Amino acid sequence: MRGSEIVNSVNAQRRPDQHFIRVWRKEEDFLDYDLIERFLAQVESGHEFGGFDLLTMTEMREQVERVCGRRFAVTQKTGEELVEWVRDDGSRQVCPLTPRTLIDILDSETRGTVID
Repeated sequence: MRGSEIVNSVNAQRRPDQHFIRVWRKEEDFLDYDLIERFLAQVESGHEFGGFDLLTMTEMREQVERVCGRRFAVTQKTGEELVEWVRDDGSRQVCPLTPRTLIDILDSETRGTVID
C-alpha cells in the first residue's frame, strides 16, 4: 500500500473520535504510531506500507499503558483528566490527557521504534 492510498483511505474512513494512526511495513517487523494530522502532512505518496489502523484515544491510551506499565496513570482533578507519568529517570510529569500527550509519551518510551 502506497502513501497516497493510505491518505485516501484515511480521509474516507476516519471517524471524529480517531486521532491516531498505526502503520506497519510490508515485512510486518515495524510499527509506527503518529497523530493522524502529522502523518498525513508528512507521508510521501511513494512510501510503501503493509497497512494501517486508525485508533481512538482509548485504544492509544491502552497502548501507552502496555508500554509504560504502572508508570502511567490517568486521574481526574477538578473535572479534568490528567496523565501522571513517571519517566525512566524517575521524574514525575503531570499533564492534561490529550492526543499529543499520549503520542509524546509513547515516542519517549519507545524512542520512536515500536516492534509489536
